[in-house]
Amino acid sequence: TDIDTLFGRACRVWMDTLLDAGHDVEFIDLGTHTDAPLPSVGAADVNLLVAGIYALPRFAKYGLTRHGKHVLWMFDPLTSNEASVHRHKAGLFDALAPNLHAVMAMDSSIERYVAQHCPTLAVFYLPYLVAGKHVRAPLAEAKRNRDIIMLGGDTPRRREAEKRFLASPASGAAEFIWSGMWGAARDACRAGSRISLSIHADAEHTYFDQFRAFETWALGTAVVSDHFEGWEDFGIEPGVHMAMAAPEDMPSVCAELLADVPRREAMVQASQQLLRERFSPAAWHARMLSMIESVA
Repeated sequence: TDIDTLFGRACRVWMDTLLDAGHDVEFIDLGTHTDAPLPSVGAADVNLLVAGIYALPRFAKYGLTRHGKHVLWMFDPLTSNEASVHRHKAGLFDALAPNLHAVMAMDSSIERYVAQHCPTLAVFYLPYLVAGKHVRAPLAEAKRNRDIIMLGGDTPRRREAEKRFLASPASGAAEFIWSGMWGAARDACRAGSRISLSIHADAEHTYFDQFRAFETWALGTAVVSDHFEGWEDFGIEPGVHMAMAAPEDMPSVCAELLADVPRREAMVQASQQLLRERFSPAAWHARMLSMIESVA
């Protein structure tokens, strides 16, 4: 992985699964220096890359290790839509794809992209997973120190959403945090908030940001999300597991949720139950091992 404080838990999900099955596993943190050469690693049957988009240029520039099969667990969205702010991610992926042997796609849109643009590449479906030990008891209402947060990259669409919250003080104090918060500080921020927003970077390519949503649910905080298609595929019921609204309606939706503590608590309970039932490593254990064995 390239950012242990961001993707480390996802790596450890795989480590625990493989170790429990009797495999030898080595964890390597590549660090965040995007221009630095990759560390030297020994021979392995499979190199599982659990990394963000910033690592892909390093892989393309310095090359992957000479030993073993290379499998990328892809969290970032892929689109060929030139109007989307996500388009450059597909370009980075396309440059690396010839060196990969398989991709684990977090959703069907990534599966479709890989099948269309890289038809010789094996592709598996594997959503983001959260180990049960990371699903925390929610903080009591009196111990929460933030009303509303939004953690994500700075884009014009999100800036417009921020302006709407600033113009609607009744919706509660909303903090839009664009960068610089990782690891324990990020966890504490999410856990201490009453509501966490999930807003699409743009309207051109929309998807369920399960990485942010699942981590937020695990820390016991309610999510108010931009609309997205395919929520049924994840077992999500709008209004039960999360509130869904267009950005222009989010201030009023958040105002209602802030005033209704029992409803927020019920949403958190339902979302954490969904994590345990459908998105725990235990639920995917056999399929995870099958994926690795089919590549090796």
